[in-house]
Amino acid sequence: MELPVCGNFLSGACEKSNVFVSRETDEVFVITCKTCGGVNVWPKDRTEGAAKYQNFLKHKAEMERQQRREGLETAFSFRRG
Repeated sequence: MELPVCGNFLSGACEKSNVFVSRETDEVFVITCKTCGGVNVWPKDRTEGAAKYQNFLKHKAEMERQQRREGLETAFSFRRG
C-alpha cells in the first residue's frame, strides 16, 4: 500500500512528508506525519468516496505545483526593456 502524502506538505506548511500508519480500525487507517504531527484518515475500502478523495488530493497537489511554478517564473524571469 502506498501511503498518501502529508496534507500539510502539499500546502507547503510541512518541510517533509514523513507519514506512517499510527492506528488502524475496521474501516480506516489513521495516518500521521512524523514531521508536523498532521493526521489524515484514509478509508480502507476502495469505494467511490475514497476514489473521489484521492482525486481531490491529486488535483489539489497539481494546483499547488502549478501555483509554485508560476510564482517562480515571475520571481526569476528577466525582462529586457
